[in-house]
Amino acid sequence: METTAPSAAEGVKQASAHLRGTLATELGDGSERFSNDSTTLLKFHGIYQQDDRDVRRSRTQAKQELAYSCMVRTSVPGGALTADQWLAMDRLTDEVGNGTLRITTRQGIQFHFTAKSDLRTLVHTLNQHLVTTLGACGDVVRNVTSCPAPLADGRQDGLLEHARALAARLRPRTDAYYELWIDGDKAVTASPAAPASDGEEPLYGDSYLPRKFKVGLAWPGDNCIDVYSHDVGIVPVPEAGRFVVLVGGGLGMSHAREDDTYPRLAEPLGSVAPERLGDVVEAVVVVQRDHGNRADRHRARLKYLIDERGIDWFRAEVEHLLGWRLEDPLALPPWTGADDHLGWHAQPDGRWFLGVHVADGRVRDSEGCRQRSALREIVGRFSPGLRLTARQDVLFTDLDEADRTAVDGVLRDHGVGRAEELAPLRRHGLACPALPTCGQALTEAERVMPAVLDHLQGTLEEVGLDGSSFHVNMTGCPNGCARPYTAEVGIVGRTKRGYDVYAGGSQTGTRLARRVAVNVKTDEIGGVLRPALTRWRDEGEPGEGFGDFCERVGWTGS
Repeated sequence: METTAPSAAEGVKQASAHLRGTLATELGDGSERFSNDSTTLLKFHGIYQQDDRDVRRSRTQAKQELAYSCMVRTSVPGGALTADQWLAMDRLTDEVGNGTLRITTRQGIQFHFTAKSDLRTLVHTLNQHLVTTLGACGDVVRNVTSCPAPLADGRQDGLLEHARALAARLRPRTDAYYELWIDGDKAVTASPAAPASDGEEPLYGDSYLPRKFKVGLAWPGDNCIDVYSHDVGIVPVPEAGRFVVLVGGGLGMSHAREDDTYPRLAEPLGSVAPERLGDVVEAVVVVQRDHGNRADRHRARLKYLIDERGIDWFRAEVEHLLGWRLEDPLALPPWTGADDHLGWHAQPDGRWFLGVHVADGRVRDSEGCRQRSALREIVGRFSPGLRLTARQDVLFTDLDEADRTAVDGVLRDHGVGRAEELAPLRRHGLACPALPTCGQALTEAERVMPAVLDHLQGTLEEVGLDGSSFHVNMTGCPNGCARPYTAEVGIVGRTKRGYDVYAGGSQTGTRLARRVAVNVKTDEIGGVLRPALTRWRDEGEPGEGFGDFCERVGWTGS
């Protein structure tokens, strides 16, 4: 029987006095954990309470409290950072983190294993360097992504400015964030909230959104941010002076409810002039706010509202709020790929940017590869700009021609390989953090990804495809943070040691993969894919990617 009563999370939000709740009291109570209601509110502040899953069982058996800590996520529109901001975060991870920085698939930075007692230090210091965590999580518009590459033709530069404008417009306005973390001072924060005209949250109200909401901007032809996976995807058509607005994307699902939860790609809503883009996106948010499902969080994303009511109904609601009609969506040019932007590239101003691969997004020093030290030295010596990518890599921008040799030398001396030296499977692999920190993880992802890629490389070599590759995205649960459902090969955690395997997505992110096997161990994934890989070797057309081949022949598993 379908329920219509609001979920428990809705009650927590409504009673929170715009995200305050009892957070101030709990921050000073001397304990190592927050209450359940406060963990719901913390997400809006960019913070997840977690526990160390590696020791959960032993501590439970010993009747000890779980090893609680927090993950803190920054909101960085378009992934753009200054050298000072990077260096500040690098210092902070030693002071209040675990000595690593984790680049996210939404172009932010995560700190892991931060103690409750260190939260104020971390968030306050980030804001002193104009980096915010507000709205990085929670039922609001989260970090706005955009293609990060300042390529030589200069046309993509405007995407970052639109991302920043949308992020500022759609960020929560509550003063609770500044009261809790910055002693009420907005002057030192990344995005001082504009005065509210009607209460503290003129856009979000007392209950905020039914669920998280994601916005991203891609450049036509280059789907490097996976634009169709967003609640709102935005693609410019420069020749027409318009943006195409896509709506209804989202990749999360639930294993327990595969009949009514599912990944979905965004579809065209309409075209709009640049000066009206913010109005249209805000109207889409408002329709979701007012009509989205607040009773069932499993079906609270925008994609389900559009599927239930239809795109024509949705467009009419948006147009009613706007007071004018949307133009028909323009045809987009073919997507030619999803550029990782690694290696050296010329900028329009005559300077250069360098894309550096970060294995699974984890910036750290390890035996044989001291990447964190290398990045710190480059930032400290050359003061570049930085852009985080949706594939969890980092771009150094605004480098002079004369510095290229020295920058390459720093990477080489620290054991950081060049992009062209990377094995293709590793270069194109993507994994979420999963265990031991994520509370949603059913099994491993980041920590086992290197072994999984080695296993798949061995399978390719066994069937005579050692020079070939495909994109592999892996997650520890079905929420899909690393976008496995659009990958050529997606690996999704199902049980403690088992994964569902998907195949047939595209390198351009324009097609969903099909599930081809259920509850497979990591060392069996190659065997699952071997029949299709053998057929790809024998029947594939010249230049045809593995995902495209699986789609063409209709392969659904052996």
